[in-house]
Amino acid sequence: MVEAATTAADEAGGVMTRVRFVPGDREVDLDRLSASDYAAITALRGTVRRGDRVLLCVDQPDHDEMFVREVGGRYFASHFAGGGHGAHEIRPEPDEHKRQREYWQRAGDDAEFRSDSSLRTSAGNLLDIAIHGPTRTGVAVSRPRVTAAAARRSTGRSHRAGWLSLWFTAADRDPRWLHRVPSVGCNHIAWDDLPPRGSAVATGLRKVGVARCTVHDFPVCPEGNRNHCGKEHPTLVPWPGVTLDHVAYLVPSGRAVPLVTVKDRIFLVPPEGLGFYESVTGRPARYLPEKVSHSALRCVECDTALHWIRPGRVRCERCFPIMRLATSPYPL
Repeated sequence: MVEAATTAADEAGGVMTRVRFVPGDREVDLDRLSASDYAAITALRGTVRRGDRVLLCVDQPDHDEMFVREVGGRYFASHFAGGGHGAHEIRPEPDEHKRQREYWQRAGDDAEFRSDSSLRTSAGNLLDIAIHGPTRTGVAVSRPRVTAAAARRSTGRSHRAGWLSLWFTAADRDPRWLHRVPSVGCNHIAWDDLPPRGSAVATGLRKVGVARCTVHDFPVCPEGNRNHCGKEHPTLVPWPGVTLDHVAYLVPSGRAVPLVTVKDRIFLVPPEGLGFYESVTGRPARYLPEKVSHSALRCVECDTALHWIRPGRVRCERCFPIMRLATSPYPL
């Protein structure tokens, strides 16, 4: 029996799909299966009938039965007619993703922390790489299709299980979750083979400074004043000279911590920078997933705040300009 647990990112198309093989109690990801798991699941094509309850979607308890179909050489886990929320493609793990996981696991081991691959937490999350430091850190490797809302939900579940999620991207384009959850990128390098130690330079980390609110340092006043106020405000500048190998030590050891800015952007900073930021702003800036997980109030496309709230509205005016429509599609 196979049980599929999916977390759909509303209408934005970012889907996180996990598959649990009940015999052996193993959990895998439909989007990046090992060769043996890919063969086992695709072999279900044509063998599952309604009522067999072999492939179940937990996200849709009323219409949970699924089957495997093939379209043009690609395999999908689909709901039977009359239920569910669409098909989930079944994919083998790309070689690039394997190398990135190997890099992170090697970096965690080099930092003298135990590192595990594909660890399931008590909350049901599957961590790509779990680094067992003083701050238990779960690395989510290269998930560019996931929306910010889905990433925040997954991060919240990991937090409840005692893990800090760290989302990693090596993509050329920034994913929608970048800096909406604790995250880090890297420079453009080839992943055809496992890169040498120290070759992946980390991007997105910050150090905290301070500057006076003038037109030379801020395009607008960070406090929302019409004119520059002349007071001191914190600044976030790139943290240079840090590699992913360093990050695999800094975050699990507590030497880099997530900071939430006044605009709900999340950056990894030194712990003393977090304290300095709070002293300058006079507000708490420590990252707590429950404090920034208001996904129902944010656009699923660009993750900006929704200021005009109506039942069923999940996109902002810029992404779906309903103010220009003759009739609102949402009830008033």
